Amino acid sequence: MSFHLVVLKTFQTYNRGDVISDAATIAKILAGQQATFVVRVATKGA
Repeated sequence: MSFHLVVLKTFQTYNRGDVISDAATIAKILAGQQATFVVRVATKGA
């Protein structure tokens, strides 16, 4: 299943409500301290 991240709390250059869909960026965020500032949102896969 693929997913995007939606920002809940502003950090770095991301603002609340921003959608992050780049796989490398998602991996980096989830591996770091900023993981608490986002939620995963499932996407419709092909």
